[in-house]
Amino acid sequence: MRNYETMVIVDAMISDDAIAAEIKAIEDKILATGGEIIRRDDWGKRKLAYPIKRRTHGFYSVFFYKSPDASIVSDIDAGFRINDNMVRWLSLADHPMTDRVYGQEEDSLPPIEMDDERDERD
Repeated sequence: MRNYETMVIVDAMISDDAIAAEIKAIEDKILATGGEIIRRDDWGKRKLAYPIKRRTHGFYSVFFYKSPDASIVSDIDAGFRINDNMVRWLSLADHPMTDRVYGQEEDSLPPIEMDDERDERD
């Protein structure tokens, strides 16, 4: 199974119940394709850096999930394209840059090893 990450911005001008329904629909689509949701981060309503589709605020949510089927990303993106409540989205294969595991405490992480050559160049 491969790890994926999808960030969505839902239109914040719709009701809170409609936003929750949009987020639930994304979760259901991931689970329906045999995926497993590892974690979901809801950032809440935030002001956009610039207007998008004449909207100035959005509800941000990030999904971290695993799926055996690589076509899940294209299926989810196709659903976002026809949904007017989705302001922006980005899906990518999650390649962790560290050994950190989601939900792991900071104290149990291995120490960062510095490269001696890098220290000499500074």
